Amino acid sequence: MPDVYLSHRHLGEIRQRVEAGAQPWADAHARLVAAADEAMQQEPLHVRMNGGSPYFRVDGVYLNNQDGVHDPDADTEGRKLAGRTSDASWTLALAYQLTGNTAYADHALTLIHTWCINQNTRMFPTGRVQDAATPGGAYGGDVVMFASFRKLFLAAYLLDDYGGWDLRSRAGVVRWIKAMLDPQRELMYFNGREMYNNWEDERLLYLACGALAIRDLDLLRYTFDRFVHTLPMKMTDEGELHRETMRTRSMSYTLMSLHGSLALAEIARAYGVDLYDVNINGRTLKLAADYAAAGLLDMASWPHKMIRPLGDEFVKGGSRMSVFELAHRQWGEPRYMQIIEQHGGRPVTADHATLLYAER
Repeated sequence: MPDVYLSHRHLGEIRQRVEAGAQPWADAHARLVAAADEAMQQEPLHVRMNGGSPYFRVDGVYLNNQDGVHDPDADTEGRKLAGRTSDASWTLALAYQLTGNTAYADHALTLIHTWCINQNTRMFPTGRVQDAATPGGAYGGDVVMFASFRKLFLAAYLLDDYGGWDLRSRAGVVRWIKAMLDPQRELMYFNGREMYNNWEDERLLYLACGALAIRDLDLLRYTFDRFVHTLPMKMTDEGELHRETMRTRSMSYTLMSLHGSLALAEIARAYGVDLYDVNINGRTLKLAADYAAAGLLDMASWPHKMIRPLGDEFVKGGSRMSVFELAHRQWGEPRYMQIIEQHGGRPVTADHATLLYAER
């Protein structure tokens, strides 16, 4: 593991707090270990379990021309298989780094090798959602892939210094990740214009996590520079992420965008690059976080469309609450902690955010 992002020093400080019984780290660590023990029971999964194809195929999750309305018949099994592999690998790799238990590392590698390089189970690394899973079905787009694999990339990054990882298999995984990244170095366009919505935020985070795993500093720098380029375009002077609020699940997409941006800013911070407080004509990441925070604290006054309420992903430490754990660590606003408390409380288990980023 290159000793920059999630460095040995950072993880060592967390370990000391856990050993001292300090909160919220002790509870968050207990949740991590419990999740890792559960992941130890997970059998290796592979993409070919969904129909036999070695390609990553996923149906579009929404009904045609009905933004935000899920298609109950959509085949998203490939995404679920990838997500379970990615989540378990990341949890096991982090648990190994914090506990030293090599059984966690070994099982993480079993999951990664089965998905990425073992000949009879590997996913062919095209770096795209190859097609719809259902012949003739709706194509969902690469954003599904971004979310499905970034944690697998982080797991490989965390395991890079594990002495039990054979050089040949490690090199094979690095080649697989590189093949997954290369097609996504191209900009995405919509109606001839550069995309700067949550798809782009997720693309940059995907590329950054992959860059960590393959030690590509030029690619990492590209993601930071691209973030700065898109920042003023994706928000109004009030901090509204207008490409998200125009949609039918406006807060959900706003938080998705913020998640990608804040997670990328945290990686950049480790490399001495400040994306948290980039200010372009008064437009900042904090301004966008504050706009969303005001809405979450009073959803009755949120002026944008929500065709259904915020779901379980926003409670019980759900997937977007890591946004406000990072925001609280960076800016210390009480309102961010208030949001966490209203939506499940600490520890925020998504991205193991409380364990890794709690400072106050």
